[in-house]
Amino acid sequence: MERCFDAKRQESFGRPIMVFDFSHILLISHNDVDALCATRIFIHLLDSDDVPFSLVTVTGWESLSRAIQDDVDKHNVMVLINCGGNRALLELETPPNMKVFIIDSLRPFDLDNVFAENNLNLLVSHDEVSDLKIPNMDDIYGSESESSEDDDETKDNLESIERRALKRSQKQQWYKKRADILWEYYEKSWYSIPSSIVLLELAHELGKSCAELMWCAVVGFNSQLMDNLVSLEAYTQICIDRLRPFIRRFSPRNSSLKGDDVLKISFDKELPLPMYTHWSLYKSMVNHDFFVCQTRYWQQRGDHQMRALLATLGLTLSECNQMYNAMSQDRRLEVFEILQKKINSNFASFTAVIGYFNRINACDFARVLSYRLEVGPSDEDAVHSRFMIALNMLKKFFSVRLDLDPFLKDIEGYKVCLEAVTSLVFVSINQSHILPTGPFFLLVVPQSEHVRLLASRHFLLIFANFVLKAFCTMGKRNRALRPLVVAIPLTGKDEGWFKVTGIMPLNTVYADVHYKSFIGRAFERVAERLTNCVIRRDYFDSSIILLRAEDRSRFFDGLQAVLEAIS
Repeated sequence: MERCFDAKRQESFGRPIMVFDFSHILLISHNDVDALCATRIFIHLLDSDDVPFSLVTVTGWESLSRAIQDDVDKHNVMVLINCGGNRALLELETPPNMKVFIIDSLRPFDLDNVFAENNLNLLVSHDEVSDLKIPNMDDIYGSESESSEDDDETKDNLESIERRALKRSQKQQWYKKRADILWEYYEKSWYSIPSSIVLLELAHELGKSCAELMWCAVVGFNSQLMDNLVSLEAYTQICIDRLRPFIRRFSPRNSSLKGDDVLKISFDKELPLPMYTHWSLYKSMVNHDFFVCQTRYWQQRGDHQMRALLATLGLTLSECNQMYNAMSQDRRLEVFEILQKKINSNFASFTAVIGYFNRINACDFARVLSYRLEVGPSDEDAVHSRFMIALNMLKKFFSVRLDLDPFLKDIEGYKVCLEAVTSLVFVSINQSHILPTGPFFLLVVPQSEHVRLLASRHFLLIFANFVLKAFCTMGKRNRALRPLVVAIPLTGKDEGWFKVTGIMPLNTVYADVHYKSFIGRAFERVAERLTNCVIRRDYFDSSIILLRAEDRSRFFDGLQAVLEAIS
């Protein structure tokens, strides 16, 4: 890899940086699917140039700090994928001569990283720069001497007193303006262009893009959609603006390529139903929020309502209970069109076909990788081991000699987990666990057999968004005007702690294309005010924190005060 693009806020904005001394790279990746896919693309680029590297997987700021401290002396270049962008990296004490490159989809960037010296580089697209609304450097880091009092002023005459008073007033105004700018800049967080797509575009610039790398990028991209981190509108726009050249090149509609080892990627209309091509249609529908909320499937009459809906759609119960792929091809097309019209979705996605058998949608592939990455023990060795297994799975998917058994086993494991998460949604609604707490709704999930699954970010976000939609379906319209805060009890080494996250009000989710959230900023304000409350803000996503069990009441009282002030 010979060059990358510097998107720092300076006169040389967007200039190519030539990096010749890549003796050994320290590659640090977050354990999410987008980062996994981006890592696979980056490793492909390194291998093509015979560049040695070390790979470390991190789960949060503490593990990132340890990784840097343990390995920093052995490398002169460090690349961070989906980590390190939204908090000052200088606090982690990287060596001054080390080149650091950050590829992170989480916004906004920490301004200390944006305005850091040349050795720290943020990789973003030129097209996104104006959307970031990065303030002027002088408004944030104005010279202290310019706003401080003149030390040479020793006379107490009227003129000098007035001059000092004016300078004090100007200094106060500067600090007030600075605070307002910082509040507006950091007020909300959101997810932008996936890192996997950024690296796909970089590979294309280097003349090294291929169908395999495109597949990695679209799987990482679809993982953001499956985790409800981006809206369908934003997803569609990126497909049009950023992926169109790759679709034309690697997904031609009239391709005549054939062979056991040929990767073909199609881009076409798709149903948002989870795993439906590997499941029965009925099972997929009763684990999808659209059909569950429409029929209120959690109620006693829910199954009857679902059967009535199927009859209305002209679908028989017998064909819905069989494996979807067991239907005839003509019937599958009919059912597909019926459900697409019912859902009223313009969703389109990518499907990969290897040879004549291996066929899977990018959404389902992303789900399987989430299961492989996130379900299991949380210690660093286990996390890294799962990451390497998932990385190997992604690499071997393109091989005609792929052993499908582990992959199919993970599909079955994912379906079991999804059903368990859906059952938690039903319990939360039926037992009225969601309580109004001033400006937000609060759901403290009781300990149960399946709660451990919510330690996974993927299943936690599915659960939180699912339960909010179901809750709003049940009640008055004003339920869609308040955010939902969810607290999950942890087990094992984290017993005695709660994992807490928040979901923006449903009306803003529908209105905001970028899914911008003030939850993380609100959590930060509470942590600043409640110094005696033990809160661990270790996750890269600030809207997810760990809270000590005995501090729950104080934290939620503080959050109520903060959200009331914001609203």
